[in-house]
Amino acid sequence: MNPTSTKSSFGFSRDLRLRGKNAFTRVHKGKLRRESGVLLVYAIPNDLAFSRIGLAVNRRVGNAIRRNQIKRRIREAFRLHRHEWPQGYDWMVVVRPHHPQSIESYALVLSHITRRLDDACHRKTEPDQA
Repeated sequence: MNPTSTKSSFGFSRDLRLRGKNAFTRVHKGKLRRESGVLLVYAIPNDLAFSRIGLAVNRRVGNAIRRNQIKRRIREAFRLHRHEWPQGYDWMVVVRPHHPQSIESYALVLSHITRRLDDACHRKTEPDQA
């Protein structure tokens, strides 16, 4: 299924999620990362017309209720704002300990980080001009 052709362009199908240890390891080994506050985001181009997201939330972040609140809010920020962010990447979001924030707060932080990662990726792939 192509996630860009769903009934609602704001859906969040399984195709938009990073799944499995290999997918997370591949993004982590890409070594392209940026952080802002409580979020650390790794990125790697995925050769697709859309971006995918994966979340890594350690137990140190809090109990299961807090971890799930944070994950839901970050996923919702991605779902609502992914059309505004650079496309064609796998994003892995590592969450550091903090109190849950609003969806819009996560969206602002992720928007800033994804643009910085996109710029860094383009600089990395451009040939040096001497």
